[in-house]
Amino acid sequence: MVASAPEPGPLVRDVLLRDGSTLRLRAPTRVDFDDIKAFYDGLSPDSRYLRFHGFGRTDAVARADAQASGVDRLVLIGRHDGRVVAAAGYDGLREPGVAEVAFAVADDDQHRGIGMRMLEQLAALAADRGIHRFDAEVMSNNGPMLGVFEHAGFAVQRRGLFGEVTVSLDITPTEAVLQRIDERDHFAAIASLRPVLAPSSLAVVGAATTPGNVGGAVLANIIAAGFGGVVTAVNRAGGVVCSMRAARSLDELEVAPELVIIAAPGDEVLEFAAEAAAKGARALLVLPPGSAHEGELSPARVERLLEIVRGAGMRLVGPGSLGVVNTAAEVGLNATFTGASVRAGALAIGSPSGAVGIGLLGHAAARRLGVSMFVSLGHRADVSTNDLLECWEHDERTAAVVLYVESFGSPERFTRIARRVSRSKPILVVKGRRGAERVLSEARSHTAAALRGDAVIDALLYQAGVLRFRSGQELFDAAEFFERQPLPRGRQIGIVSNSAGVATLAADACATRGLDVSEAGDAPGLLVLGISAGPAEYDASIRELLGDPTIDALMVFYIEFYDGNPEAVLDAISAVSEGQPKPVVASVLRSDGRLPARTGVGVPNFRFPESCPAVLARAAERREWLSRPLGEPPHYPDLDGPAARAVISSFLDREPAGGWLSLAEAEALLGTHGVPVAASHRCRDLDRAVAVAAEIGAPVALKADFAAPAHASDIDAVLLGLEDESALRSGWRELERRVQAAGREWIGAIVQRLVAPGGADVLVGAVADPDLGPVLGVGLGGRQAGLGRGAAFRLLPGTDAEADELIDSAEGVATQLDGFRGSAVLDRQALRELILRFALLLRESPEVVEADLNSVRCMTSGCVVLDLQLRVEPRRPVERVKTW
Repeated sequence: MVASAPEPGPLVRDVLLRDGSTLRLRAPTRVDFDDIKAFYDGLSPDSRYLRFHGFGRTDAVARADAQASGVDRLVLIGRHDGRVVAAAGYDGLREPGVAEVAFAVADDDQHRGIGMRMLEQLAALAADRGIHRFDAEVMSNNGPMLGVFEHAGFAVQRRGLFGEVTVSLDITPTEAVLQRIDERDHFAAIASLRPVLAPSSLAVVGAATTPGNVGGAVLANIIAAGFGGVVTAVNRAGGVVCSMRAARSLDELEVAPELVIIAAPGDEVLEFAAEAAAKGARALLVLPPGSAHEGELSPARVERLLEIVRGAGMRLVGPGSLGVVNTAAEVGLNATFTGASVRAGALAIGSPSGAVGIGLLGHAAARRLGVSMFVSLGHRADVSTNDLLECWEHDERTAAVVLYVESFGSPERFTRIARRVSRSKPILVVKGRRGAERVLSEARSHTAAALRGDAVIDALLYQAGVLRFRSGQELFDAAEFFERQPLPRGRQIGIVSNSAGVATLAADACATRGLDVSEAGDAPGLLVLGISAGPAEYDASIRELLGDPTIDALMVFYIEFYDGNPEAVLDAISAVSEGQPKPVVASVLRSDGRLPARTGVGVPNFRFPESCPAVLARAAERREWLSRPLGEPPHYPDLDGPAARAVISSFLDREPAGGWLSLAEAEALLGTHGVPVAASHRCRDLDRAVAVAAEIGAPVALKADFAAPAHASDIDAVLLGLEDESALRSGWRELERRVQAAGREWIGAIVQRLVAPGGADVLVGAVADPDLGPVLGVGLGGRQAGLGRGAAFRLLPGTDAEADELIDSAEGVATQLDGFRGSAVLDRQALRELILRFALLLRESPEVVEADLNSVRCMTSGCVVLDLQLRVEPRRPVERVKTW
């Protein structure tokens, strides 16, 4: 086994258990010896026997755990209420890549999933250190431990002898393992948020009758909403708050509240959190203190707060949260201090920003949109957007999710969760903190030049099936639609209007958004009624178009003229549309520009006519996303991960700060994953070039040799189709002249066997985003690479369907592959395979931070990389304490 240096700083992992509680795992130190020994000594005789295969001394094992180096031996311990409740570790064996693993869990804490979570974390840490197999010696009657190994998701082999079973686990991370972990995280997250969103009892700490008191306002809202559980006020001064006697501390309460809401300044937050932990609360909701001079919690205090929470297994919303809402009839929770009314409905809203969150609630109320749940996340010290998505995925009252996001703590996990949730309900997002537009001249590679603005965020959200909106109006237009209407089957739109001008503008707006309106033929999709048309005419026209099998959705417009009745028309539209399998949207306006009052929920009715095609275009986009195949992950047996790591390690040993790989190193790295590359021969002098050309055979390509990231094509220093020695010698001199005329140093040229003409040149490249990780781009190659906005980007595709989707999104590339202007159809399958192999290389080699495969020549049969540049940097692992 190859020893790796221990991780810098303390090794800490927070895990979520089956019952929804949390547990902090960390590597022990020598000062933990006594507590670890006490843990082993406290095990029941049966548990000690099963763990140690006998009744040996515990001091030696405890000492070995406390002194584990974290290199060849790694140990994790878990604490609850200050005591060690679990210990697990592995010991590296002499066989390379293999370690022996063992666990122990306190008797009172078994059957909560602690052993499974410790195995997951040890396996992830070990795999990162080059270990691929765990062996465990288990007593044959140790059913719980054998069950942990069987259900973890790893490939398992068992062999038994004399009452013992040797279990071998292949701990190589696979999609099957990730799916099992995701399933456990999902159900644990739901259980963990129940005390937050549906507590049976709660206490509001810091509630007072003084004007502007946050706790008092929250308590008043809780009472007014008709909370279905027990609520208590807590105030150090006691007294009466909201007609109830306040306890002076949580200790005075007979029963521990499930949720403790804290509205207090800095130091008092920690005091009340410790009281809640000692009392046995399940969750904390930490609000702002209420006045600016009291300030927010410092980072040190937030970390101390999280330590208290983890030590007691609680969940934490905030600090800095503006509260939570759950409108379920049996819950009736409004733990916010906003004055906005919240009606029950089908929208779930989440936001880290309290002000933006309250604004979203206000917009929902203004549009008469109901809310199922609302969570203001605050600083997201614990509960995050991912947790909310886990909770809302199977909530039957939630039809759509509305999110304001600024950053992604774990982008890969967000993508996996959001993609799963998006299959059952839409996720609508407004993204804050947009990145600045990249300056084209600052880009070092063609891929980086093509990556404009928020393309990385767009790639992440699209791949996850998330609909992104640029404004609150667009967001809530869509929210109103998705709450009330079915998705269209396609993009064929019908229009009913009492104004020819409005109908024409609507048809034009459809065209710009990729929607189709049939205006001719036996069954036109555009009906213009007279200016005096009323409810009866609209009813008949809507029935006619909804009955047309060629129409997928309907837009209805009504402008009030003299003696009109917009209220009756809107009611008629809603009545005839109710229960229809096709969506209907409307823009019914009064003569004063206001929306008419409605008697019920009805169809979405927008103030601006252009909102109708905008909303239907997003609905069609969602339908198309849902209609795409899931695809299959690739399986290529010829991948050589160790060889790839060797190439990168060799370079970083020579260049510790990183840099651009040499041409030979770059070709070797791609070769480890079977990416086809045309061989390049660097020649420092003309005679060597002549010899190489004679060896590989004419015709050849000749390119000026530049140190990356410079490209020979930038100054037109590429000559193709050189047939003989004379042409090569003339070409060499011409390239030398061009390079010197451009003010660059001439260091020689690269000779390549000329790839047969024809086909298309494609850019395939990657850029590692510091927050989101690598994104892969596809666009037009050659000298067009990086220009315009034709390149498409995605997070690394993991299936054939995702690779095809990336190719199709690069319209110019897809057009050439499909045969442009009578040209031959090119080998899409070969390009797809190249993309998937390249993506696997990038996933396994995070040191690659920038890459240009430019160009990739796509032919009628096969494709090959003609030129490439790859930049690597030392890996800087992102330490994520929170593991779900």
